[in-house]
Amino acid sequence: MGAISLLLDTVVLLFSLVISIATPLLDAQSCLPSHLFPAPLLDLKKWYSDLYGDYLVVEKPHFFVGLVWVEIFFLWPLCLANLYGILKGRSWSKTTSLMAGVCAGTSMAAIMAEVLGSGRASEKLIQMYSPFGAFAVCAILRGLIPRAKKTSFASGSLGPSTRKKRA
Repeated sequence: MGAISLLLDTVVLLFSLVISIATPLLDAQSCLPSHLFPAPLLDLKKWYSDLYGDYLVVEKPHFFVGLVWVEIFFLWPLCLANLYGILKGRSWSKTTSLMAGVCAGTSMAAIMAEVLGSGRASEKLIQMYSPFGAFAVCAILRGLIPRAKKTSFASGSLGPSTRKKRA
């Protein structure tokens, strides 16, 4: 179970890092005015959309723009919290991972339905979006798998008393 937890931590940490960087720099370009971004970031987005044929980024359909807003206001802060929580070993990071996984999974379900159902997506584009669906599953699993106990008491022992001492 320790190896699975370590793998899930690594995947969630890696994708949280990617989302933490990409959301304000690239994804936000889908819903904010272009004059807010420097030319190199605008060029990077154009290069990406040309390379992968990402028609959602180019055409900006309303559902996609809405999902980007959800990513900015909900998923991005959760991924920042995941980074901190996982690196510092905070117990609450399982909850933020679960929340981020459900958010990303819901968004990816809508995006993948469009990409697969439209007949317009290249294989390259599908391969680009698919890992984010896998991230969602890993983040959900990380949030649901119980933590391993760090200490164990000898069999038959009830452990330290929780009652307060009275003077």
